[in-house]
Amino acid sequence: MAKEPTVILMQTLNIVHSWYGHKGRWLVLLTVSLLAACGGIPDAKQLAARHGLSLQQVPGGPFVLPVLASRHEQARGGRLHVYLAGDGRPWLGRERAANPTGRSTVALELMLADPHPALLLGRPCYHQQDTPFPPCEADLWTEGRYSRAVLDALADAMQRLLAEYQPSSLMLVGYSGGGVLALLLAQEQTLPTTVVTVASNLDTAAWTRHHRHLPLTGSLNPTLEIAPGAAFRQVHLAGAGDRVVPPATTIGYRERHPAAEYWLHEDFDHRCCWLEAWPGLLAKVLAGGE
Repeated sequence: MAKEPTVILMQTLNIVHSWYGHKGRWLVLLTVSLLAACGGIPDAKQLAARHGLSLQQVPGGPFVLPVLASRHEQARGGRLHVYLAGDGRPWLGRERAANPTGRSTVALELMLADPHPALLLGRPCYHQQDTPFPPCEADLWTEGRYSRAVLDALADAMQRLLAEYQPSSLMLVGYSGGGVLALLLAQEQTLPTTVVTVASNLDTAAWTRHHRHLPLTGSLNPTLEIAPGAAFRQVHLAGAGDRVVPPATTIGYRERHPAAEYWLHEDFDHRCCWLEAWPGLLAKVLAGGE
């Protein structure tokens, strides 16, 4: 009978400890941690199985986008909530990542905490088992992560989903960089639409300057693309302690869109504590405000 990985690890630790003492034990633990960090990233099929979700592969332009739907996916004729995930890991150090999917699943977790009909619309080339593959190129998750090509793919897939679900209204919820795409996608909609961004870089130029990142030369910037007086409702949630998207980097967007709603949470950062607070925050959005 094959030994369990935990048993093998403990035996290895004991052997190394006998050779090198405590320093050797720490060496093995560090190696195991690094291997775990480099381990496989779950694709859409694995996420669906893990959380009991349905999975569709929906055409979006030249791409196929994974769509994960909650247990409420059969509802028709009401409001549909569509979640968009963040940027994942576009870069590994100074190298472009071969697979942009990150290990964080905040947007998915928010969707799972949503009691209403909801789904997660995957971004082109994200949550796929084998990346890269045509037409996926690294520009789509680096400089062009918010490009017209990405937006057109999402818009195409969205129209297919709307034809299937036939909702009466739409709520687009974007976490981090997914909020950028939610805003850009909202302009393509004819249904009554609400956009909720969570810890999102609303002014991508100010955001890249703040972090001294390379400019997103192939991307659309919501601060420039979203016209003042946009026809859809906007609710932007930010954490005062967010160092990934500091609130100061969104000033340009806020000045251009004073009618939008901005909810600043003093004790929140980029990750904490959106999931825990999500049911209450969502209820306030649906009730019409804070």
